[in-house]
Amino acid sequence: MPNKAAKRGRQPPPEEVEAFLAAAESSMARRFAAKYNYDVVKDAPMEGRYEWVRVGP
Repeated sequence: MPNKAAKRGRQPPPEEVEAFLAAAESSMARRFAAKYNYDVVKDAPMEGRYEWVRVGP
């Protein structure tokens, strides 16, 4: 009976996976910032279409 790992194929190195996910996350953050004028990385509003108001503590 074949090994399950061999059946699935090789996995990419962790560095490659990390680079891929970092690029995807960065792209999503840029699109979100452009659409909602909010920087999710800095957790801060930006100038633009929406006026952000802090809610809560």
